[in-house]
Amino acid sequence: MAWINAVCLSEKRQTRKTEQGSVLLIENFGIEGDAHAGNGSRQVSILSELSLFKMEAEGIVTSPGCCGENIDIRGTIELHTLLRGVQLKLGESAVVRVTEIGKDNSNGHADNVIRGNIFPLEGVFAEVLARGTVKPDDPIEVLRNSGFTAGVLTVSDSASRGDYQDMSGPSLIELLDSNGFVPARYAVVPDEVPKIAAKLRNWCEDGFLDVLFTTGGTGFSARDVTPEATIEVCERDVPGIPEMIRQKSALIIESAWLSRARAGIRKRTLVINLPGSRKAAIECAGFALPLLGHALEILRGDIEHCGHGAG
Repeated sequence: MAWINAVCLSEKRQTRKTEQGSVLLIENFGIEGDAHAGNGSRQVSILSELSLFKMEAEGIVTSPGCCGENIDIRGTIELHTLLRGVQLKLGESAVVRVTEIGKDNSNGHADNVIRGNIFPLEGVFAEVLARGTVKPDDPIEVLRNSGFTAGVLTVSDSASRGDYQDMSGPSLIELLDSNGFVPARYAVVPDEVPKIAAKLRNWCEDGFLDVLFTTGGTGFSARDVTPEATIEVCERDVPGIPEMIRQKSALIIESAWLSRARAGIRKRTLVINLPGSRKAAIECAGFALPLLGHALEILRGDIEHCGHGAG
């Protein structure tokens, strides 16, 4: 879960913002009385306490609005892993749509606000879609609209170092979008159990995702540890999904039987391991997608029982 920790505004740009008791978000405008309000894609700025914690670990003293952000969020939510287009409901009625993750700080203006300003790396800009008053302790939720929300986590030492561009993750996002899912999160992590597990745990805990696909790290290499991280995080095992994927994949390539992929549930999120290659990840996800509608309805609480058909 996630909640608003503080709301802030300022009359001038490139300054710290001042904490308020509440603020009014106005559609297609921004926050009433804030210097950044107006037409454009940067109507509201949001930062997670997880990002502020990173600054504090470097010895920097933080406070609400210290990075020039309008809204500080507490909870496990990793804002910088959200995808553009994701809609967030703030409080009772305000709705914003994510437009940018971070910003260019080549001119150094962000550091004029505070030394070591993390907003250019992990802050979020959004535009206001629906009006509403927002205050501390208001809940935050992702709007699913007509589809299930999905996240993609690429596990790769090379891609995380920037040695090559990840192809599997973006391709999975395209596949999910074309199949009626709402792609909401994406990130790349190295082949390390603590880092994989931390990402899986955070993404499951805040309740934003219905299903979370990993790609990579399911083979026999000593660095292939995605299944181990998945086992560590998940509370319930779902063996049938990887068994079905292996069986269908083996009809294409016999070595699919060597996959160590796992699937499981944490809270209300289904986690499914996929292979690392783009072609294999797309094929395996394609095998799983037709099964997920009913399963995710149960996890989300839309229906109560797991039926097996009539008769």
